[in-house]
Amino acid sequence: MARRNSDNTRNESTAAYIVSSAVGCAEALSVGVLRLTERTLIEALHTVEDVGSELGSTVVRAARGSIKAAEEIGGDLVEVGKGVSRGIAQPAREVGGEVARLATGLWSNVADASGKAVARVRKAPVKAAGRPSRRKRAAA
Repeated sequence: MARRNSDNTRNESTAAYIVSSAVGCAEALSVGVLRLTERTLIEALHTVEDVGSELGSTVVRAARGSIKAAEEIGGDLVEVGKGVSRGIAQPAREVGGEVARLATGLWSNVADASGKAVARVRKAPVKAAGRPSRRKRAAA
């Protein structure tokens, strides 16, 4: 019987060793999986942070580009406005000169009997001959 107890003890110690080893392996495996999951989550958060940062930078660059484009368009509009005003001013000056010339041609200074200059309006051209004037006739 002594031998049987010895075999039993040996079997029990072997079984305890196997169970202890399995528990140790399971513990190491679970800690490894936990660490792997932790690192994966941390790296995913860092990636999301980097992507968000890049998106923010892209939005800022796009906004700045839009502002610069609007500034350039505004400058172009100012230049167009200057060109239009110059284009209108020159013909207006020419028309104004013609109006002044016509006005001075219509008025001529004439001296009266006392020698004093009197402005007199020149008569407008006569109506074309052969056109009867239109008069309203009273209804009878």
